[in-house]
Amino acid sequence: MTDIRKQVRHPLLVPITVDGAEQVAATLRRIKGKDIRDMERAESGLDKTAFIICRLAGWPPEAFDELDAEDIDGLSKVIEGFMGRRKRA
Repeated sequence: MTDIRKQVRHPLLVPITVDGAEQVAATLRRIKGKDIRDMERAESGLDKTAFIICRLAGWPPEAFDELDAEDIDGLSKVIEGFMGRRKRA
């Protein structure tokens, strides 16, 4: 059984199709050291963002290309929160 505290469900503003199934939300698992190491191999900041979103959501890399820009921003903020970078209000 998966510990729900290790996942964050983020509703998508614009649903996408991944492997033939409509996705209305991304469920991101928490980030691990291996994910960070693998992400650092990407060349650009955008490639790193694409890699980590798809890795944590369990989506194939091409799913990133279908995401709306606002959804990318929202998912990036969730990931920043996992890494302790979210600004406190």
